[in-house]
Amino acid sequence: MSQTNTGDPNRYIKTECFAFPAKGTLGNVGRNTLTRPGVTTLDMSLFKNFQVTERVKTQFRMEAFNALNHTNFGLPSPVIFDSAGNVPSAAGKITSTSTDSRRIQFGLKVSF
Repeated sequence: MSQTNTGDPNRYIKTECFAFPAKGTLGNVGRNTLTRPGVTTLDMSLFKNFQVTERVKTQFRMEAFNALNHTNFGLPSPVIFDSAGNVPSAAGKITSTSTDSRRIQFGLKVSF
């Protein structure tokens, strides 16, 4: 059996691996046969504490979300056939991402 997942976002699901079921039947594709791409992110933070006076402390921090800026693709279109048995143009394509791009924020906290 050939692999149904190509890894290419424009053709993530090989539609030729599926056949339109005969009239009056439900088909034989098992549950969870099609899977989505995995999600990988790295969130990190760096901070430095400063003692300004005996009673006053400050903290400078930098936080990065999806620090490696890894693209995480969304779900592919689950519709392989329309009601007439034709393959829609969006079948098997991934058209969105599931996470944001890299975000960096800075903060300053003063304790007294």
